[in-house]
Amino acid sequence: MSLGNNIKKYRKELGITQEELANTLCVTSQAVSKWESGAGLPDITQVIPLAQALNVSTDALFGFNAESFDIKLAEEVKKKADELRDSGEQSQGALSAVEYLDKQCDSNMFNYGIYTRYVQAVAHMSRYVNPKNSYYVGLLENDGRQWKQIIRQAESRAMQVIRYADNKKLTDECHYALAWLCWHTLEWDKGRQHIEALPSISNNMLQETLLPYYINRDTEEGKKSWQAQIRDNYQNYIRAINKQIVYTAEAMMWVSPLDETEANCRWGIAIMDEFMKNDKMIAHCQGFYRETYKFLIAAYLRNNEPKKAAKEWNTLRAKIDEYVNFCNKINEMDQDEIVCSYGIKAADNMKSYTKEYIDSKLDFILGQLESLSSNEVYTEFKKMI
Repeated sequence: MSLGNNIKKYRKELGITQEELANTLCVTSQAVSKWESGAGLPDITQVIPLAQALNVSTDALFGFNAESFDIKLAEEVKKKADELRDSGEQSQGALSAVEYLDKQCDSNMFNYGIYTRYVQAVAHMSRYVNPKNSYYVGLLENDGRQWKQIIRQAESRAMQVIRYADNKKLTDECHYALAWLCWHTLEWDKGRQHIEALPSISNNMLQETLLPYYINRDTEEGKKSWQAQIRDNYQNYIRAINKQIVYTAEAMMWVSPLDETEANCRWGIAIMDEFMKNDKMIAHCQGFYRETYKFLIAAYLRNNEPKKAAKEWNTLRAKIDEYVNFCNKINEMDQDEIVCSYGIKAADNMKSYTKEYIDSKLDFILGQLESLSSNEVYTEFKKMI
């Protein structure tokens, strides 16, 4: 939208005439008319008084949405951080992501989306630092002071988000990340405080239950909105269930007997297979599906069963190839049609789910599996895949 259209829009929202705005700025009504028609532009000295008269920021006056810019920038920064995290050796990748995000926080003061990504990256990195909980022992082992500084920085930035961001999603993400950080650093009492600050499904009073009832289905557009809301509801519920399946699989891989871990993982995988019979849910299962298989394979490797591990890896690869082909087919459709049918999150997932993308993910998973098993067992596993 042009400057002239913005001036006209905000003037009408205030309910004032061109002449009234002109009198406030000590210019003629003809000048305001020229601005709004695009035939002329206000002098640079008039920009701030004009924004004040219209009760908007100068960013808004020129059509620059600072909030949208911040969100877009945070998404771009997160994507770059994820690439760093998932490249090369796992623990070093985690540290590289934290260091990159730290610089981005310093360069983008008060971008609470970037602050939150930093806190999440530190929480992820924490699994590689504490020897009692880590996949990999050795990261920063000779520099505990640096790790303490990183923790303090994460807590400080998280508290800024929690206190000032006025964004419940970011606040919840910070509490969630800090709870994991506290668990890995053995500060369980502090971690429980963050857990208690998070919402719970236990009371069963959820937005999703009621939202469809507030959509008027008397029009075709209303019916489409109603169907989309129900689709989104199922996607949200399914992601919550899948996350629980993955986290349980990870915990059991570490502490439970193989038969119990195997039974739990297969039960979870069967649930996701059922969910994915609805093609609108596939994108919201694939990542969780992959992670559940990863922990099942890790359990076999940790119990000296490389042959079983290889069999499950090959099964997973076949399932992933199916999804890549599914995404290729869907992406032949018009992008707006994809969003309308599957939702924004699923559309983004399917757009990025290329063979190159998943090959890099699988290489990263293989690195994780190698760190979770003995050299002899992993070598035997690699020969069979």
